[in-house]
Amino acid sequence: MKLVISFVSITIVLSCSVIKPAYKVGKTKYAEKYASTITQEELKKHLEIIASDEYEGRETGKKGQKMTAEYLKNQLTSYGVAPGNKGSNFQYFPLIETNKPQANILFHNKDFRYTKEFYFYATMANFEPFEVCADELVAVEYGIVEGKRDDYKGKNVEGKIVVIKLESPEDFSKWDWRKKLKFAESKGAKQVFFSSSNYASNLEKVHHYLTKSSMRLATDKVNKKELFIPFFFLSDELLSEIYLMERPEQEFLNRYPQYETIQFLYTKGMGRLESSNVVGLIEGSDSVLKHEYIILTAHYDHLGIQEGEIYNGADDDGTGTVALLEIAQAFQKAKDEGNGPKRSIVILPVSGEEKGLLGSRYYTENPIFPLENTVANLNIDMIGRLDQFHTNKEYVYVIGADKISKELHQINEATNKKYTKLELDYTFNKDNDPNRFYYRSDHYNFAKNGIPVIFYFSGVHEDYHQPSDEVDKILFDKVETISQLVFFTAWELANKPSRLKLNK
Repeated sequence: MKLVISFVSITIVLSCSVIKPAYKVGKTKYAEKYASTITQEELKKHLEIIASDEYEGRETGKKGQKMTAEYLKNQLTSYGVAPGNKGSNFQYFPLIETNKPQANILFHNKDFRYTKEFYFYATMANFEPFEVCADELVAVEYGIVEGKRDDYKGKNVEGKIVVIKLESPEDFSKWDWRKKLKFAESKGAKQVFFSSSNYASNLEKVHHYLTKSSMRLATDKVNKKELFIPFFFLSDELLSEIYLMERPEQEFLNRYPQYETIQFLYTKGMGRLESSNVVGLIEGSDSVLKHEYIILTAHYDHLGIQEGEIYNGADDDGTGTVALLEIAQAFQKAKDEGNGPKRSIVILPVSGEEKGLLGSRYYTENPIFPLENTVANLNIDMIGRLDQFHTNKEYVYVIGADKISKELHQINEATNKKYTKLELDYTFNKDNDPNRFYYRSDHYNFAKNGIPVIFYFSGVHEDYHQPSDEVDKILFDKVETISQLVFFTAWELANKPSRLKLNK
């Protein structure tokens, strides 16, 4: 009986999957004609310019970024693409820059240095110089209180500095450092020191962010309730100075702090800058549908100059930026020849991505085109290299396509099947993706507003966020094919009779 029931159930599922109609690409006799104008030769020509040393790494708010914005504007103008912001190609936004902190911890006649023996995230708490006695430290092991576990039991941490192990036991994986920090604050702690058995590797992952200036939108109101209490990640070297072991075999919790003062020296510099998104509009041909918009994004900023080295960011995100130029040219050519899309296409190279998705957030908080009329956002970020998981270049990661509209996912698959025939890799689309790529590029600010998105991505590689991310390593035939896939999907979205169906 059980076997029969199982067989019947399987048969029903298979039958449903067979009869379910796949999305059919509309009549698009012009799509291939205009997609063919997207060529690796022109992609390379643009990239050799914006990813050259002359553009100084395109850091947000700095000379190279402004040069790139001007280049993008000039190219869009040469194609005939209309300015998208009330006659202007730019949407300016103000920034506040906090320079790299100058910070030291002085203890036991030694000088411990920021990004060497300790680090912290300067914009996430109100950091000020302080001096405390080392006996104000209270160790609470993992800092977890859940079920039968209570690492604070019998310990008074009111007004103290709590020392917490950064990594959590497997059964308590939801306790990340943010949760531990907030809980310590709720117990009355005034600061937190995090210890970690992986300090060196953790520092290596974030070193780039710690040693560059940080930025925020000047329009943001700093909500003190959203700030953490001050927190620091400490190396074993620094912790071993603070703690004396009574016996060598004792664990960390049985170490006793020395009765000396810990002095934290801290200075920061702040200044105001201005950056901009670039906006081009290819107005739709349908009198009604032209008031609906397909927005195509890529971030054109990168990391600038650090310690005398230029970070040209050929792949990140030079490849996405030049893809936008070629896609814009293709759509504009279609329009000029009387075959333009029914819905409007917005070409939106954004800045400030490397500083926290600032340009795209500014746009969605100050939209030029109504968000309720925005049908979809297709975002391109790093499409020019192979990652460690692929040996065949004919692939692209597709992220987010089904999260708000499964129909968008189906359209992208159908256009790829008909035209580009890439391997569509959904590895990073999983909800439990530890890399959290869905949250790490500009599409996310559109997704937060309920707009269907696709993030096209080729993965990270050994030159990611390194000065070695150069043009000579780019696979331009790969960039060409992925750019054409974005064009085909945008073409289908811009010409289909109805808007996308949203998930219920």
